[in-house]
Amino acid sequence: MIKRVGFFREHGGHGDPSASAPSLRDAARTTGERDEDRVVAYLESSTEIYSTMGAERDVITGDEWISGAGSLVTDGTWLWPVELAHYVRNHHVALPAEFVDHIRANDYTSPALSHEQALEIFNEYFDRDASASAAVPRSAVRPFLAWYLPALTSPSSQALIGQLGAAGLSVAHPLTDALFGFRETTEGRKEPLMGGPDVLAESLASGQYREVEFQCWMGYDQSLAGNVRRIDPSIQRFTFQIADVPEADRDEVVAALKRTLDRVAAHCLGFVIDRVGTSGGQDWDRILVGTGEQLTVWPDTVGIQRVHLPAHPELAAAKSTEYGPLAVFHRPER
Repeated sequence: MIKRVGFFREHGGHGDPSASAPSLRDAARTTGERDEDRVVAYLESSTEIYSTMGAERDVITGDEWISGAGSLVTDGTWLWPVELAHYVRNHHVALPAEFVDHIRANDYTSPALSHEQALEIFNEYFDRDASASAAVPRSAVRPFLAWYLPALTSPSSQALIGQLGAAGLSVAHPLTDALFGFRETTEGRKEPLMGGPDVLAESLASGQYREVEFQCWMGYDQSLAGNVRRIDPSIQRFTFQIADVPEADRDEVVAALKRTLDRVAAHCLGFVIDRVGTSGGQDWDRILVGTGEQLTVWPDTVGIQRVHLPAHPELAAAKSTEYGPLAVFHRPER
C-alpha cells in the first residue's frame, strides 16, 4: 500500500481537510535539513502519475503561484502532491523522519517506475479516496446542487461547458486552460483528465465513461468539484459540491450554477439544491428519475417532472411553481 506525505489540510485540490490532518503552517520552520536541497531534488525528480496544469497560491505567504499544484508524484513507495517541493524549499516544511530516511537510503535518487506501476498507484490512490467517501454516512453529505439531463451528445456537451463559462464557471484553470480531474470507464478503470475543455466535452459525451470528475474555477484560486455520472445509458447526473466554497462566495457560486441550469431547463429531468446538505441521505436518483422513492427530508429546492408527481403523494399538499417540464417545490416554512 502506498504511503502518503504532504497532504496538508490547508491545500485545495488533493488536500486533506479533516481536523486530524497535519497543518502546513505548523510544519513550516525557519531552517531546513542539512541536505534539504538534495531532498527537494528527489521530490522534483520522482514520477508524476497525475498531472494538472492548474495553479495555487502559496498558502503561507499568499504572494506566489505554484504551477501544477494538485498534481501527484511518487517514488513507488511514497506519494505526495507536486507542491510539496515548493514548501520544503521555501518554508523548510518538516517531513516525516521515515520519509527522509527513505530518501537518504535511496541515495537521493528516485527509482524509475514502469507505466504499470504508476497506473497501479494512481488507481490505488483514487480508489482509496472513493472508499473513504463511501464510508461517510449518507446523512453527512455536504452542500450540493445537482441536476439530471438526457445523455449528452458532443454538441450538447460542448454547449453545456460554454454555458458554465458564460455563467462564470470555467472548467479549465484560467491561467493554463488545463483540466483538473479524472474519468472512469464503464469497466471501472480510472484515467487522469488531461488536456483542455474539448477533452472534457468528449469525455462527457462518450458512453465509454460512466463517471467524470472535474474542477470548475471562479477566478484563479476558487474552485468547486463537479461530478457527472451516467445513471443509465440515457441519463446523466451533474453534481456540484459547494461545501468547500467560502460562505462569502457561496451565493455567487449557486447563482452561477442556477444560471447554467436555466439554460438547460427545457431538457432538465429534475434538480435539487441543498445549501446545507440536510438531504444527503435521500436517494435522489430514485426520487427524480427512478422508481419514485418518496422524499422524506427537504432540501432548499427540488424540481420534479410533472408527469412523475402521481408517484409522490408526499408533495400533494405542497405548493409548486413551473420550471420548464418540472414542478418546483421549496422547503416548507416551519
